[in-house]
Amino acid sequence: MDLVNVAVEVNNRIDAARKKSLYRDDPVLWAQDIAGVHLWSAQRKVAESIRDNQNVAVKAGHSVGKSFLIALLVCWWVDTRYPDCFVASTAPSQAQIGAIVWREVDRVRTAIAKRYRDGLIDHQLPGYITRGQYPEWKDDNGIPIGFGRKPPDSSQSGDSFQGIHAPGGVLAIGDEAVGLTEELIDALGNISTTKNSRRVLICNPTNPASHVAKLFKDKPKNWTFHTISVLNSPNFTDE
Repeated sequence: MDLVNVAVEVNNRIDAARKKSLYRDDPVLWAQDIAGVHLWSAQRKVAESIRDNQNVAVKAGHSVGKSFLIALLVCWWVDTRYPDCFVASTAPSQAQIGAIVWREVDRVRTAIAKRYRDGLIDHQLPGYITRGQYPEWKDDNGIPIGFGRKPPDSSQSGDSFQGIHAPGGVLAIGDEAVGLTEELIDALGNISTTKNSRRVLICNPTNPASHVAKLFKDKPKNWTFHTISVLNSPNFTDE
């Protein structure tokens, strides 16, 4: 390889590293440039909150795009932190895990792959996602970099999440969080204790007796809270 080609290769790598660093700190820009998605105002606030805060809880009405947003942020997390990252999610039932967030993750990843094939972006996301009851995101070598798990009903313990760590940070997600026990929510916290990690709870506010409802009521200082009304969504506004 001659010096000109070496210089071009070095410049390309420097540019790629600069973009990755930029996108790592700006999920909204990443969504626009890489996924081709324009987030509406409440989605932007939640995305930036997850970037900036270690524990984030979101309660929202139906059809405001919260599951899609979380799926988008799963892809952002992997794209800007791989290979030093991990994503772990849970929900009250295994069917909910495969049918909600991970279905959306698969859709977002597929859409990004199409944008790459169409020449709109310069890379696609690593690896592949297995479908079915136990979704996993694996890299090209078959090593897991994310999964959806529901611990056994008999214990409702967080044992399924023990041992998960990643130097670039763990994104721990509790979907349909009104159905999650305090123990499970704590288990998500146990794997996201490093400053680079994040714990996110998303739910419809349907059960005032749930632990996530207690969090919203008590407002502990180590949590950041968001409420998204159906009436504020683009379905009802001019945004």
